[in-house]
Amino acid sequence: MRTTATFDDGTTAHISYFKDLGHALYTIGDDTIHVMPAYLGQPDRYAVTIGLGRPGDTSGYRLTGLHLGDWLLTGSVMCTGPDLTPHSHPHTPDKFPLADIGDDAVRQDAADYLSQIAGHFHATFA
Repeated sequence: MRTTATFDDGTTAHISYFKDLGHALYTIGDDTIHVMPAYLGQPDRYAVTIGLGRPGDTSGYRLTGLHLGDWLLTGSVMCTGPDLTPHSHPHTPDKFPLADIGDDAVRQDAADYLSQIAGHFHATFA
């Protein structure tokens, strides 16, 4: 299934949802990220994993990372709770992509953006 979503900052994501897997690829501009439920088979749980990938990704999904302003976010993020707040992924607890952003306002904007993506996925597909 293919669809689109527009976020608060005006960006539009082109989404390819793979119903048999329960996963989606969000393409925003030139960036592609992988979004999936963090607790498979339990859609009532507020948990979404966002695989940001990195340039040169070898996952087969051609993930690029996510450009937010001057920053390129790579790696994985888990968004949990009713607000789907981004946290480090349990499999990589010492690698949190937002921790590299030195400006608090930009870091909060990035967290809000990731929450919106996770919220869209959870409300639409999970």
